[in-house]
Amino acid sequence: MYKLVVVGHGNFPSGVLSAVSLLVGKNENICSFDLDEKETHEGFENKLKELLDSNDKVIVLADLTGGAPHQIAARLILESGKMNQYIISGINLALVVDLAMKFCIGEVSDDQVQDTLLNSIEECKETTTLLYSGMM
Repeated sequence: MYKLVVVGHGNFPSGVLSAVSLLVGKNENICSFDLDEKETHEGFENKLKELLDSNDKVIVLADLTGGAPHQIAARLILESGKMNQYIISGINLALVVDLAMKFCIGEVSDDQVQDTLLNSIEECKETTTLLYSGMM
């Protein structure tokens, strides 16, 4: 079973975790780390490193590509050399719910992880829509 970790700026991660818990139920394999005014980069990195070191199968979900949470997580994952640790950035709630259902409630085999992640990303891109008054 994979562990999902939502990371990002401010209270975005804990807010996403709150919404996911409401939609799919609380799950011990989903957690979040906020990088906010109360947390230093060093403290954030130490918490994330401890989680990555103690879990072989982790998917880190970051709010912004290139932001500090993404950069820290990417570096830690690359340094660990573990084969079953991934990072996805630019996430939305639909993607996190989809991955929670597949990886924390369902079961994805190790040889299907990358394809499942890519498919989930593509499917969730299609859920972003624009509605405006000129459509009427």
